[in-house]
Amino acid sequence: MILVPSIIVMATISVAAYSYFKIKAAEKELVEKIETISQVHVLVVAHPLWTLDFESLNRSMRTLALYPEIVCVVVNESDSTEIYQWPVGCIATSDPAKVLTNELVLDKQFVGKLDLYYTNRPVWEALKRELLTVALFSVLFVGFTLFVAYLTLQYIVGRPIQRLNTSIMRAEQSNRLETVSWPAQDELGNVISAYNSLINQIDQNTRDLVTARQQAETAAHTKSRFLANMSHELRTPLNAVIGITEMLREEAEEEQNDTEPYDRVAMSGRHLLMLIDDILDFSKLEAGKVAIAIEEFDLAELLEEVCVTIRPMAHKGGNELQLIYHGSPVYLSSDPFRLRQILINLLSNACKFTQNGQIFLEIAEVARDSKAAKDGNAAVRFSVRDTGIGISDEQRERLFSDFSQADDSTTRQYGGTGLGLAISQRLCELLGGEILLESTLGKGSEFSFCLQTELPQSADTSGH
Repeated sequence: MILVPSIIVMATISVAAYSYFKIKAAEKELVEKIETISQVHVLVVAHPLWTLDFESLNRSMRTLALYPEIVCVVVNESDSTEIYQWPVGCIATSDPAKVLTNELVLDKQFVGKLDLYYTNRPVWEALKRELLTVALFSVLFVGFTLFVAYLTLQYIVGRPIQRLNTSIMRAEQSNRLETVSWPAQDELGNVISAYNSLINQIDQNTRDLVTARQQAETAAHTKSRFLANMSHELRTPLNAVIGITEMLREEAEEEQNDTEPYDRVAMSGRHLLMLIDDILDFSKLEAGKVAIAIEEFDLAELLEEVCVTIRPMAHKGGNELQLIYHGSPVYLSSDPFRLRQILINLLSNACKFTQNGQIFLEIAEVARDSKAAKDGNAAVRFSVRDTGIGISDEQRERLFSDFSQADDSTTRQYGGTGLGLAISQRLCELLGGEILLESTLGKGSEFSFCLQTELPQSADTSGH
């Protein structure tokens, strides 16, 4: 783009410079020519003037007037008396600024003056034709130069760039990068070589990433199988430990002995069993092997069971648990086991992070025309609200991530694997809902989700 205006500017400057020097040279040449003519005709005019041979003087004057540059010839005697003018009356129409005067001397005696009035019009006409020719030639030369430059650029620059562009367009269409063949070893050849090296490096990195991904997927499946197997292997002896501990506690109670050690063992065993259950559920969810069993059940009965299970945990933290209904349906068609698991996880979290406060489990029927109801179907909204420590905006971003809690201090202070909310969210998605969070730091949190009152029997039962 810079080449075209550069050539035009250079051509314009060259023509302007040539015109300037040509005009100056023409003006100088004209003056020299008039001076030469005047000097040549001084003697020719001086003698007939001295001898008063007017016929010879007339012939000499006509000879001078034959030059196209001379428009007027005037002869004056020694006392400045004008005695001859050719053509007659020409001095009145001549430019007095363009006049050349020579003294007429014969035998070292001044006899008069010769004034030659001249014009540069013929020189300008010839010069104009020459300059027009030069300008036309310059335009043709510039056009030819630009055309040659365009062809050269197309050959040297356009072809490799076009090949690069074609390679990029093919990559956009087929999602596959291709190298560009270019034999020249110039600057563009180096660029294409660098591009080909980059393509080869990208291909190698892609293959490495595919291999790493396959290895990671294999490792993830192996880990899931390992977690599932280990969870089963741990639950069996742990259930035996809890069962035998309960039997020993009952015997100690009958014998009126101290049951605190047995209570501690049983409580630790149940806590460990809960952690193992979380890991087992997570491994099943990650492997996509969680089954959803759809059945119709009594919603009120399920909620009472959940409250009975959670109430001891709530009372331990000095909390009050309340179950609130807002026009909820009597029966619900969904998976009661997974719904119970979700509610227990959310209520357990509320109990864990609330001390001497209130915990509310609210159930309300959702209007068919609301945003929460999908496709106009009836739905039920479940809400677990507490007056606990709350969650900051920064902590929300990773709250539903695997093995994640609000921050490291939460894990140290309250314990847990960080899987409860992640498992609950995935189970809720399998049931057709999504857990939403509203929280104010220091004032409490609310976890809520909506489920359709009738989940079709053809719902996804294989996980994701």
